[in-house]
Amino acid sequence: MNHAQEIIEIPCDQIRIGERHRKEMGDLEGLAASIAREGLLQPIGITEDFRLVFGHRRLLAVQGILKWPTIPARVVRVTSLLAAEHDENEFSKSFTTSERVAIGKALEAEIGNRQGQRIDLELPEDFPEVQPGAETRELVAARAGFGNPRTYRQAKKVTENGTPELVAAMDTGEVSIDAAAIIAQAPPEAQREIVQMPAAVRRQIVRQLREATELPSTAEARRIARETGMLVADRTGRYRSGLSDEERKALKEDLDSIWAVTRAVMALADTPLDPVELASRLEYWHCPGIRAKSPVALDWLHRFEEAIREKTQLS
Repeated sequence: MNHAQEIIEIPCDQIRIGERHRKEMGDLEGLAASIAREGLLQPIGITEDFRLVFGHRRLLAVQGILKWPTIPARVVRVTSLLAAEHDENEFSKSFTTSERVAIGKALEAEIGNRQGQRIDLELPEDFPEVQPGAETRELVAARAGFGNPRTYRQAKKVTENGTPELVAAMDTGEVSIDAAAIIAQAPPEAQREIVQMPAAVRRQIVRQLREATELPSTAEARRIARETGMLVADRTGRYRSGLSDEERKALKEDLDSIWAVTRAVMALADTPLDPVELASRLEYWHCPGIRAKSPVALDWLHRFEEAIREKTQLS
């Protein structure tokens, strides 16, 4: 059974656009010039009741710039796609990735309209009963021709946040869906620059962007730091402690003290001075405080050494 191959000429003013996520339309003049020169190579997609599914830029170029009264449109039968157990791989060949995302959104809208209604009265006999959550995501991803919900989610992110250049690169396969989803998080100008880079350079940029996005946000880094008591790096590259100003001040004082003791112990261990000879020179230092502090320091070092030995034995 063919659920999405019928192509007909539709009056442009009959097509209902509805709310679209994409705000940046890119170079519509250039697109219109290409359509005028080469023709409309890929029809737009509409539902049976003339709702636009995909091809918003094509419609704007044809209707607003070229002033065509009609446009070739492929009818996407959403209810049939939901009800049918078709070959997703065969279906995928008919549409670009961004078009399959648009179909997925139409399927989600259809499911949203159907949920809460009486299945036995409202739906065709073979229409699946769908529930919100994981089942819905898996069903939509499969019916839209994606291998899994994650890939569908990534592709949707590209169509909503990516520039036309990035979407086109994903549709042609020049940039993978996974890489395009990473690039789509960058500002528009950066996206355009990355798409134009040589493939090897682009892969390196994507790798760096992925590593950066895997780090937690500033708020999340602080939360983790509070829970673990550790310093945690955020996406800006700064380390967050999750502590108040007073706690950070106390922590800094502790760290300064630890560092001072560490340097003192290392200095004593590495000094070339002979302790007996040094003691004989105390009269020349005019530092009577050293006589009082030496026993205290010796006791501290003795207890410190015992604690280290005990910890070593336990580990």
